[in-house]
Formats: sequence, structure tokens, C-alpha cells
Amino acid sequence: MVYALVAALVMTACGGTGRSVDMHDVEHHRWSVAEDFVYDNHDTLSRRDIGIVVRYGGERVSESVAMTILTLSPDSLVVAEPFTLHIPQMGDMRPAEHTFIYRHNAVLSRKGKYLFRLTPTTAAEGISSVGIVITEPETVE
Repeated sequence: MVYALVAALVMTACGGTGRSVDMHDVEHHRWSVAEDFVYDNHDTLSRRDIGIVVRYGGERVSESVAMTILTLSPDSLVVAEPFTLHIPQMGDMRPAEHTFIYRHNAVLSRKGKYLFRLTPTTAAEGISSVGIVITEPETVE
């Protein structure tokens, strides 16, 4: 049932808005294993923002999450790099969901499937879902 709801949300989010979202639920509000996300790219010219989406569900939430982001392009280029999510805290409150921009104005120059693997360095408490969002860059006027 939960997976059907998440799938419906992803399909709604992708509907012609220049936005692609893929989320995975984690067990027991504790993210500790690698999560793989596949993005099938058809546009090799447009600039996009690539973000990591985190939903919170536990009482205790890690203040920061060190992780490795591995990207495998359709032509088998592999890039692995460290990235740290700094969880926003507002007193005793936190947002229910937050997007962390990983790449701004990125161009995915190959057609085909890109694999993004997000691996936390240590277990992150309080996270209920993690995902990748690829959007058209927002312009500030």
C-alpha cells in the first residue's frame, strides 16, 4: 500500500512539470544502506538541478548526514564523491521534508540510464525516506 502511494506521488510529480522524483522508504526511520536511483535521460541539452530529498519520521533526527554519491553514466563513467546533508533545525522543530541541491545547472550529456547511488557513511536516525529529484533550474527574477 505504501509503495503504491509513493508510486502515485512520483507519477503526479513527474507530470509535465520538468520534474522527476524517485523516493525510497527506509526501515525503522534509520537510513543505513545504499539506495539506488535510475534516471532515464532523453534530453542532452537542458540544464537541470539535481537534489537529494529527505523525509523525516522519527523523534530524533541526525544533525548531519555524511554520505557518498556514486554516479554511473550511460557510457560507464563512474564518479564517486562525498556530500554532507546538514539537517535544518528550527528550535525543537524541523521540516517534514527537505531538498538539498547536489548539482545546480547540470547537463546530462548522454542519452540513457544514469544510476545515482546514495550511501550514508554511518546510520542516520530519524529519516523515513530518501530520494533524488531532477528539476528544471529555478530562475530568480
